[in-house]
Amino acid sequence: MSDVSLDVLEGETLGLVGESGCGKSTTGRAILQLPAPTSGSVCFEDLELTDLSGEALRRIRPRLQMIFQDPISSLNPRRRVRDIVGEPLSVWGGVSSDERLRRVSETLETVGLDPEAALSRRPHEFSGGQCQRISIARALVMEPKMIICDEPVSALDVSVQAQILNLLEDMKKRYGLTLVFIAHDLAVVKNVSDRVAVMYLGKLCEIALSDDLYSTPLHPYTAALMSAIPVPDPDVRQTAVEAFGSEIPSPVTPPSGCRFRTRCPKAQEACATEEPEIAGAAPDHFVACHFPLEPGEIDRLAEQSDAISGLESLPR
Repeated sequence: MSDVSLDVLEGETLGLVGESGCGKSTTGRAILQLPAPTSGSVCFEDLELTDLSGEALRRIRPRLQMIFQDPISSLNPRRRVRDIVGEPLSVWGGVSSDERLRRVSETLETVGLDPEAALSRRPHEFSGGQCQRISIARALVMEPKMIICDEPVSALDVSVQAQILNLLEDMKKRYGLTLVFIAHDLAVVKNVSDRVAVMYLGKLCEIALSDDLYSTPLHPYTAALMSAIPVPDPDVRQTAVEAFGSEIPSPVTPPSGCRFRTRCPKAQEACATEEPEIAGAAPDHFVACHFPLEPGEIDRLAEQSDAISGLESLPR
């Protein structure tokens, strides 16, 4: 991850998408200082988090929480639910045991779990969806302002995914949360996000309002990602993108200039010598590309390049 710059507005859900290894989780952890980034700035509520350490950083942590990708391994198998969810309150201190139990029970009930049945049980006695609800309860018990959701539904069945997504939406409204939603499932991201940021090989490619990004992608990589979204219609011929002309470059030694140029059908000499800076291409729409897509160009690219033949099914 390098030179990633983005704003998360209070009360919004920012979706963060991209293929595995592009830096999505690293970006989320950098916001929480887990660990602190080696350079750059992370500003939260007028506080520069990278300047904080020790007690000062500890005092701000309750306002920033994270829901981890694996709902099973993120929970201590030896501890009971009342201890797992109540641990943040114990670490923070200043809360009596009775008050801690009351807040834990209230939070479990909020996420749809029966406190009487759940408090004394351990994680292995719950399903994956129930474990994710416990993880959400643990994040909510400190009443944070922002939650980083690191692929919170990727390990769950589709029916359970819908329940968890609805739960997150309800919690967002109830607690006034700001969410950074990291995921691979582009259809899920579209439904839950106000804005979406696309990453490739440690760089931001495009940022836009959710509807704008999905209807008119400007970066070739974004357009190819959109083409891979399944269309729930048996009469629609869909061709997912399988390759871009070469293998994914190494993140250790990325290509010069634009990191996507080795796989991009629009790459030209300037793409190899000059790194594109992210800039406004339309209202609330930003893209890092020397030659962004234009209206109608998706069809021409699909005809000219077998490498991105899936672009023909992109919604227009």
